[in-house]
Amino acid sequence: MLRARASLALVVLLAVAAAVPGAGCTPKFDPASLIKNERIIAVVADPPEAVPGASVTLTPIVVGLGGTLAEGDGYTAAWWRCPDDDSDSLGDFWQCTEASKRVELGGGVPYVDVVPEDLFGPLPPVPSVPPDPADPANPAEPDDDAADEGLGAAAAERSLGALLGYWRVVGLTVRGDDDRVVEGFKRAPVFLPVPLAQIDERLAAIDVRVAPEGGVTQTNTNPLLNAVTVHEGAVDGPTVDKLDKGGTYFFVPRYDARSLEAYQSLKADLSGLPLDDPDAMAALSVDELLPRFQKVQRCEIPIFNWYVTAGKVRREITLAEGAVADTFDPRGVACPPVEGEPRTADTAFTAPAGTDDDPLPEGGVVHAWVVMRDGRGGTAVRAFDLPVE
Repeated sequence: MLRARASLALVVLLAVAAAVPGAGCTPKFDPASLIKNERIIAVVADPPEAVPGASVTLTPIVVGLGGTLAEGDGYTAAWWRCPDDDSDSLGDFWQCTEASKRVELGGGVPYVDVVPEDLFGPLPPVPSVPPDPADPANPAEPDDDAADEGLGAAAAERSLGALLGYWRVVGLTVRGDDDRVVEGFKRAPVFLPVPLAQIDERLAAIDVRVAPEGGVTQTNTNPLLNAVTVHEGAVDGPTVDKLDKGGTYFFVPRYDARSLEAYQSLKADLSGLPLDDPDAMAALSVDELLPRFQKVQRCEIPIFNWYVTAGKVRREITLAEGAVADTFDPRGVACPPVEGEPRTADTAFTAPAGTDDDPLPEGGVVHAWVVMRDGRGGTAVRAFDLPVE
């Protein structure tokens, strides 16, 4: 049985995990936006989130110098997962501790992953009885079997999955026609199919799947990316379908704003906790930790990753922060404020000059892609070609 294994205290510990920057000199690399070999630029999950027992279709976007590649004609795909005992509750180590123990899932594109029915195990009974509001002086006695051990003994193993959703990870190994091997993975969030109050009614106040006005929140869907327009000289310049050597152009993604969604997430107050003492953290009770969690309103702010086979992209990652004013304000959704000058979704592109140092691509066509992400698992991809004269 695959179960999330961490206690609620571990939720807090993981919330403060941070990468430590390295030191020393680093070699010079090509920009991440430049495609020179086979690359997995995205894996699209449909739907982008699921519940136990649901099927999720995974489609990788594999690209190369010749454009978007097709499985069986440019590369072969092999899907895998880490073994169930080599995982963590936020969604497994995508690189298994021992590569030889990977669980092979099969080949082909797309791959359909079926989330196990027993991912979180059987739902436990409510571990405590609330006070009787009719007689505050005589509160109901707690259930003898509902000792405060995390979420109760029956739910302790899957507390993190119940609270935050379980990030189910599927790995992908791509082998190109030249035997070049590239690996990637996809995290798909999996939530309980029932409100958290059915596990422990103390969790009702921090259930991000229940809307403030009541009722279950909308399940996340993939954003809709309709096109990319190419403008000469300026963002509002004339649109073109051919480029001049060395010219400056602007890529502008066109997406359906109706596909952007408001949602809720958890914010944690970690002040005063013994974060450097795992034993002390593990001893904290649910009642001590729950007040530190708060549901907050979030809004999907589209993130765009840009890729080209030649030329130079000025900004490899862009954000459409204008979605707050353009999309969510008219809906009456109070998004978190945008700090500083709003960043825009467009990016500037300099076409290859056709010189020895900046040659034209083979066939005179720059292949380009943009990957749109909603920040919580939803993904869309658009490919476009740019002839250079």
